[in-house]
Amino acid sequence: MNIHIKSILSALAFSLFFYSKSFGLNLFLISIMVVVLVSTMRKERSVPWGYSVAYIGTAVFVFLNPSGFTIFVHLMTFMVFVGKSISQKSSVYLTWFLGISNMLIASIANHFKKQEIEQGVEKKEQKDISPKLFNRLKGGLAAIVLLFIFGMLYRNANPVFGNLIEQINLDFISFPWLFFTLLGYIIFMHLLRPFDAQELIEFDLAQKNELKKPTEIVLIGEKKKLEGEHTLGSMVFIALNLLLLFFLTTDVVYLFEETVITNAGLSQSVHQGVYALMFSIVCAIALILYFFRGNLNFFQGNKRIKSLTYIWIGLNVILVAFTAYKNYTYVETLGLTYKRIGVFVYLLLTLTGLVTAYIKVAQVKNFIYLVRTNIATVFAFLIVSAAIPWDKTITWYNLNTIENPDINYLFRLGESNSEQLYNYAKANTSKVEINIKDNIDEKYTEFVEAQSEKTWQEYTLYQIAKNETK
Repeated sequence: MNIHIKSILSALAFSLFFYSKSFGLNLFLISIMVVVLVSTMRKERSVPWGYSVAYIGTAVFVFLNPSGFTIFVHLMTFMVFVGKSISQKSSVYLTWFLGISNMLIASIANHFKKQEIEQGVEKKEQKDISPKLFNRLKGGLAAIVLLFIFGMLYRNANPVFGNLIEQINLDFISFPWLFFTLLGYIIFMHLLRPFDAQELIEFDLAQKNELKKPTEIVLIGEKKKLEGEHTLGSMVFIALNLLLLFFLTTDVVYLFEETVITNAGLSQSVHQGVYALMFSIVCAIALILYFFRGNLNFFQGNKRIKSLTYIWIGLNVILVAFTAYKNYTYVETLGLTYKRIGVFVYLLLTLTGLVTAYIKVAQVKNFIYLVRTNIATVFAFLIVSAAIPWDKTITWYNLNTIENPDINYLFRLGESNSEQLYNYAKANTSKVEINIKDNIDEKYTEFVEAQSEKTWQEYTLYQIAKNETK
């Protein structure tokens, strides 16, 4: 089956699943279809099965918990999957770029590439559709367009012909549906016939993660320069280590002193700790990249600056731990919010950045290694995060562990916690104000009505569970 027929059939399925529909089961079904289609493509590259599982898995997350975040992660994973289907060995950031660019300009780029081939290069891969069938398709499309144009002209010239034309009812044709289906055709056409950006792929593959070791002659020639950099770097890291050590000491005193810390004080401490950590990490990465950018990595007398760098990284890890403890205390006292979860996320990613910075110095890696590793880590973390229904998790934790939860905050979260709030308000009428309870009842009613109106394409776990309990 040629690519055009596959694209047309896929576009019809695309319209069936998504036209005037919200996301749910349809996203899972189309994801399976996309993976199957890519696996049938006739090319040398194999299907990136690991990323295929991640792509379908994020569609399952949308089915379980349809939210803006899970949909965003799914679309990000789709772009990376498309890029990996073009070049599996490329970095995540490049495959993401390849995925986006292919969805936008693949047909245009392939058109120019085809013109270049026709100017002198052998055309070996032009057998997707026979010239005879292609001419028939073009002729049919041209005939339809011309029939419409001349029919409108002749209608005004001949009253009898005009009456016949007016009796033709074209209300069954939905132009928005046709446009949506055309969009689906373009998407699948780009997916099945992507643009192979060989220059970008080859450039990315040529970038190694390790620094190139210089010859002994080069090191001898730069000895004085490297000794100067070593001395400067050592002084800088000694000063910063002493300052950070003093800050951590005062932080220990603040955390474990007998006086009770107020909520406002704890909040300020957490925020200031995050700000200090952000500045500290930015400085650490910048200094490490500067001093270990080149031949100082291979200088035999660099042990002192390396040791000071490891101490600096270790002290920052302790700062991460202290900030995490303060944020945990904050959550334990006042409950979960997206901002407090965001602090934990930032701390975890910061810890990853510190580990990769240590590896960069210890194993003589370059800047490209840091970029590749940290972007891949963020991408993996996004996929894992999408598996967690955050609105429901925050609501469950606050209602079950906090004595006086902030109902107003929980009410402002997404619609997925409507049932939890409704049950809580029903069981704790004395704790919930009447106006808040009325708002919760209204939110729950609107949620139930919206869920009951969904078609099978939009089904989520909520509809499946409700149908089983009936």
